[in-house]
Amino acid sequence: MIGRSRSARRRGLATLACAGAIAAVLCGCNRRASTAPSNPNVLDQAYTQARLEPNLKSLVVARNGSILRAEYFNGGGSDTPEYIWSVTKSVLALAVGAALDAGCLTSLDQTLGELLGPTLVTDPAKGGITLRHLLTMSSGIDFPEAAYYTSGPSLYNAWILSPDQVAFVMARPLTAQPGARFEYGSGTIHLASVALTRACGTSTSAFAHDRLFAPLGIFARSWEVDNQGYSNGGAGLSLTPRDMLAIGTMVLDDGRYQGRQIVSSAWVQAMTRTQIATPAGSATPAYGYGWWVGRTAAGDAFRLANGWGGQFIFVVPAKGLVVTTANSTASVRGQAALDQWQRVFQIIYSQIVPSF
Repeated sequence: MIGRSRSARRRGLATLACAGAIAAVLCGCNRRASTAPSNPNVLDQAYTQARLEPNLKSLVVARNGSILRAEYFNGGGSDTPEYIWSVTKSVLALAVGAALDAGCLTSLDQTLGELLGPTLVTDPAKGGITLRHLLTMSSGIDFPEAAYYTSGPSLYNAWILSPDQVAFVMARPLTAQPGARFEYGSGTIHLASVALTRACGTSTSAFAHDRLFAPLGIFARSWEVDNQGYSNGGAGLSLTPRDMLAIGTMVLDDGRYQGRQIVSSAWVQAMTRTQIATPAGSATPAYGYGWWVGRTAAGDAFRLANGWGGQFIFVVPAKGLVVTTANSTASVRGQAALDQWQRVFQIIYSQIVPSF
């Protein structure tokens, strides 16, 4: 039967029953007195639709620091790690902000020549690419990953399976002036992970654990490394739905969590503000630093971390709303993964968000 088994439904109800206890891990933000949806029937319809998704593992809705509704499907659970694909990029951006706060990275205008050195950067033109360019997907290095998605992420696969992932990217031609245009590429933003590691003297994974994950109550999560030992900045992280909710809650509250400032509010605001326009057909019309930027149908700004096949952290500050999903992608390829992404995105955008 498609959807949840009876035991899975019981688990979902149990999750709702203990929502008050789980909410203790969230922020204390109180933008609105009420957490209830203004149109609960629409929210019910969203969950009804979600249960029909054969690969959906979790759908969690939280508002004003409290979990309003959480259901898990197809073997998912609140503490079951899921591979989050490009949500990793958004976590990397948070880690870069923490590194700027710590001072081991000093500016978004630091260049690859400075951060990676002449051994890794042999082309002077590429040496002028900045950390800002990497985080806004505007390095100018030819890495047109999105162009391959309908037939499967073959450029991503070629990169990730190469013997030297950094050399693979640095060997690609420079086809645009850095900063001139957005081109989505996991390989190019991965260079920000390499830069952080070299500047801070520890892996991105270890740095993120100390500066982000531990304060959020996130421990021992898998983060893939490339063949040189650098944490994959493009798509290497696994997180649980509870972890994703904690990250979303922190981003909702401009870097603050349980009364503690984890990442500076100035960074989170800049990270989730339009930094560059994206081309037609992109997930949203604009991109910040590692986060997608858009507006709801009602005109409210939202902050989005999104990954291949429907991994989402969807944050609407004006509504105090955080929605997270995780999907299995083991059995989907190419257009099927894009279709799955679109269906789950529409559940959030067209049903859940308008219900508040």
